[in-house]
Amino acid sequence: MLELGQFVLSWMESLLLPFTRVTAFFLTAPLFTQIAGSTRIRLIYAAALCVLMLPAMPTSTSAPQLPFGEPNLLTLLSEALIGVSIGLVLQFVSAAVVLAGEQISMSVGIGFAQSFDPSIGSTPVLSQFLNLIALLIFITADGHTVIISMMTESIRVLPPGSFSLLDIQAWLDFSSIIFRGAALLAAPLLLALLAVNIGVGALSRATPSLNVFAVGFAVSLIVGFALLFVLMPVIGERMTELWSLAESYIRARLLGQG
Repeated sequence: MLELGQFVLSWMESLLLPFTRVTAFFLTAPLFTQIAGSTRIRLIYAAALCVLMLPAMPTSTSAPQLPFGEPNLLTLLSEALIGVSIGLVLQFVSAAVVLAGEQISMSVGIGFAQSFDPSIGSTPVLSQFLNLIALLIFITADGHTVIISMMTESIRVLPPGSFSLLDIQAWLDFSSIIFRGAALLAAPLLLALLAVNIGVGALSRATPSLNVFAVGFAVSLIVGFALLFVLMPVIGERMTELWSLAESYIRARLLGQG
């Protein structure tokens, strides 16, 4: 029994560094924070993924050693940094979708309709809707399997325990996708609503007795939702492009495969 306990402890110690990397990814990636709100569930996901990644590691189930060297605080922080950086790249795309939803909500006039999400805080309902659409597109395009395969590939490209500094400048430059992506998603609808507001303003000047606030709010609301329904296929394509950019960045900058 004692030998079995020592075997289990040595096996867990050999997986400590990969488990730190995968856990940091699960704690920051938008998809897994949405579907698994409990930290305990995400830890179970990370442990299960580490077990599935065993064939990609230079160790064996029968004789586990320390294939990545003796773990220490510096290597643990390095592994956490790699996992967090991959998760935050995906989080940037999710933030772009949420920001676009906030801008559209303010233009349509439903910015007051707020809902609370533990992962992103209090946001308009439209932002929640667009964020769920973006995650659905990510799943239907097998993005989750691609990301998990890249996490497995990172074990080979960036072996755990080999401390290496990330390109922080390139990582910060990619974070601008939050604003560029939000503009890309919201610009068509915002421009159309701007034209509607200009028309309502011209109508109020022509007929001063018209209650511009009551009419303008109703027109903006109806036209905004109608345009959102019409432009949803285009918005979906833009979301797919943003996820593709995030995947390309992870492969090129973090895995060195570009």
